[in-house]
Amino acid sequence: MNFHSTLKKLALCVATGAIIAAAPMATADSLSPQSYANGSQTFGLSIGGTVNVGGFKGTWNAAEITFWCIELTEYFSFGKTYTDYTPDVIDDNTWTLLGKLFTLGGAHALDTPTTSAAFQLAIWEVIYDPLNLDLGGGGFSVLNARGHAATVAAAQILLAGLAFSADEYDLILLRSGKHQDFVSGSRPFDKFFVPEPASIALLGAALLAMALVLRRRRRPGLDRA
Repeated sequence: MNFHSTLKKLALCVATGAIIAAAPMATADSLSPQSYANGSQTFGLSIGGTVNVGGFKGTWNAAEITFWCIELTEYFSFGKTYTDYTPDVIDDNTWTLLGKLFTLGGAHALDTPTTSAAFQLAIWEVIYDPLNLDLGGGGFSVLNARGHAATVAAAQILLAGLAFSADEYDLILLRSGKHQDFVSGSRPFDKFFVPEPASIALLGAALLAMALVLRRRRRPGLDRA
């Protein structure tokens, strides 16, 4: 997929809360992480040590965006603007699993600090141990729930549901060579709110046809009591 197509996919996130406001193309891509999107919880992990866990909010080229960490071995800081991030998409089995995870739980991932942390744990499990998907062991695991056993259980339920979920999300990888990589996504029905010109024309024609039908039904002699 070329760079223009990737930016086009990123723009589709406008109406979702994944990306709330569109911004014109900038001369250099910039990512500014601001804070956790809805709080965080602390866990001891087999990769990364003891970390605060939850989704993030910030801006991408001046557009508001929510995003998730997919790389525990690199770091970043809130309140800084980074210009070394570039958007990308991946086409492999792990990326498909991530699409299923977003389809299954992305719409409510930021409802509470618990759902946010559970969704982030599930993302890391998919990234680091896609063939196991068990937070209790394997390539990635939670070593210490630090009082948040219910969050770990919620994440495991999401992972179990991937076997029955479709991959219907548009995902964008925000890649950096020096800092954590992130992922952001948009629900498939959000595309309705940002139609392309051809779709707008078809929608206009459909509305016109509907108006003509209603007008004919309301002509004198055709109304029913």
